[in-house]
Amino acid sequence: MKIGLQLAQNAAPADIGYVARRVEESGYSSLWVSDHLLLPAAGSPLPPLEIMEPVVMLAYVAAITDRIKLGTSVLVLPYRNPVHLAKELATLSILCGGRLIAGVGSGWLEAEFRALGAPFRSRSAFTDEAIRLMRALWANEEARFEGRFYSFSGMRFGPRPPGGHIPIWVGGQSRRAMKRAIELGDGYHGSRMTPDRLAVRIKWLREIAAATGRSLDHFAVTHRVYIGFADRWTEAGGYFEGVLAPPAQIADYLNRFAEIGVEEMVVVPLGESPRLDSFLDRFEREVRPHLC
Repeated sequence: MKIGLQLAQNAAPADIGYVARRVEESGYSSLWVSDHLLLPAAGSPLPPLEIMEPVVMLAYVAAITDRIKLGTSVLVLPYRNPVHLAKELATLSILCGGRLIAGVGSGWLEAEFRALGAPFRSRSAFTDEAIRLMRALWANEEARFEGRFYSFSGMRFGPRPPGGHIPIWVGGQSRRAMKRAIELGDGYHGSRMTPDRLAVRIKWLREIAAATGRSLDHFAVTHRVYIGFADRWTEAGGYFEGVLAPPAQIADYLNRFAEIGVEEMVVVPLGESPRLDSFLDRFEREVRPHLC
């Protein structure tokens, strides 16, 4: 099982750089950032975090790393003009030498949609169209597109990403999200689910793939998990749903995901300093050697 790490998006640049370089040198598979543009000051499941913009932050990380994959977990597509986003992601993919993975989703926080003037009720349809539009732009020097939200022809787009493609991993927990992942994605990127809950989504993926004739041979199944160290097993509640536990139990917990078909886990450290020294020291010494 591959292991990726989520970066702290409220850390100092020196700390971000330190963690990114250390994780790359330690053989992790990927580095990840999340996406929120505005958050309610009160009354939301999320605390009013101040986090760096994901695409810009990954551009910084790309400049100080060489090999590790870089991903978004996940970009909320209805928040953005998809042509502009396609340009940003293509540029980032070029700058990082094709290491980019675009994790995308349709979003859920209605207050954020309202504040941005984004289409909450039609977010599912918008997300599908945005994926198709970005793929069309990346693959064609002169693109044309006909959709519900965007239509154009005779327009030149460039530069395009290496190979005219950026892997898209679709996030979400609904059956509609599973259908989007199979129809439009290169993989599925889940988040904040127990192995039992995720197993249901993987079952849906396989059912939809069988019904549509989609092969899953090169389809990535990934998941983001929140974990931290503690003397005894404790399940963290709220939005940052995760597990605090001794190292042996964390290893067993992560291996349960591998047993149901997860190929890569993106680890989000709970309750740690931005440099993550103590967490990474312990994870690498007491957890990683025991993973599948």
